Amino acid sequence: MELIKQQNTASSPETQVLALADPVLFAAEAAPLPAREQDASAEWLGTQSNALAAIERLKATIDEETTKLESRAVVDFDTFSQRKNRGLLELTRAIRLTFDIQADPRVTPQLVQLRASLIRNQAALQIHLDAVREVSAIIAKSIQEVDSDGTYSLPMPGSRS
Repeated sequence: MELIKQQNTASSPETQVLALADPVLFAAEAAPLPAREQDASAEWLGTQSNALAAIERLKATIDEETTKLESRAVVDFDTFSQRKNRGLLELTRAIRLTFDIQADPRVTPQLVQLRASLIRNQAALQIHLDAVREVSAIIAKSIQEVDSDGTYSLPMPGSRS
């Protein structure tokens, strides 16, 4: 009868199997883990490695975009924007899941490398943005000159009125 009660209160098929195999394991599952054991289980589950993997994927995306910008290849900005947003979301979630990510000595160098990639990407994007502004100014000036018949414009110095 006790075994049936344990089966009915189990929260998942995995815990039901554990409850059938060893009732002590099932009772241990219900008790919260002490903080020290939670840290150990977080490392075991790889939450710190998830954060490191997220940093590496985000860095790879940023480096790929920067390389394309620097080589003047065609860049699909919408796709890269989506990928960077997704990477940032993944990184944010991975860091939130990690109790004490600063304790991992691998995190700081990875974040420093990510920051360097972001600075390089920002510089490449700024060059392209400046070029777009310059081209758009030239186009706007050309349109203005074509549309104007000179009736309302000021005469240029040295020209006849």
